Amino acid sequence: MNSNHLNEARDEGFSLTELMIGITIVGIISSVAVPKYVNSLDKARAEETKQKVASIPPIISAYIDASGEAPTTWDELSSVAVVMTSDGPATGDLNTPITLPNSIYDLSIAGPNDSVYTMTATRVIDRDKEEEDVEKYTYAIKSCFNISNGSSDVRSGNLSEIENTLNCG
Repeated sequence: MNSNHLNEARDEGFSLTELMIGITIVGIISSVAVPKYVNSLDKARAEETKQKVASIPPIISAYIDASGEAPTTWDELSSVAVVMTSDGPATGDLNTPITLPNSIYDLSIAGPNDSVYTMTATRVIDRDKEEEDVEKYTYAIKSCFNISNGSSDVRSGNLSEIENTLNCG
């Protein structure tokens, strides 16, 4: 081989310095873009979950209108409209959490207490936290529905901050 051929081969590649600069630029761009993307994705999932939670009071109301009784199970609600989970139609007691489809949230319903159903959707990732951590840090979507007057409210934020702000009186 002649030396000109070897010099041409070296000129076709990248030097270590060029590679390091390229990797650094990609790393900086990624460090800015990825968190923003994840945040946007989480906000979209939260809004989708909020809409799903808001769709349940009309189902409860329709069940009460059809049967004359307040529902206590997901199966009873499914007789009016199926509430889907990531594993198919919701079944069991209303206070048994279900994981909503395409979601990172578990939803449970409590009530009726004084004619009010309370729906709480918490992130699946927060489910196994210690109780004091859950109260302080859990992002949640909370909703209420008063079956006697039809009022409802939906709030989202840290669970401890929105816990007592719902107005379904």
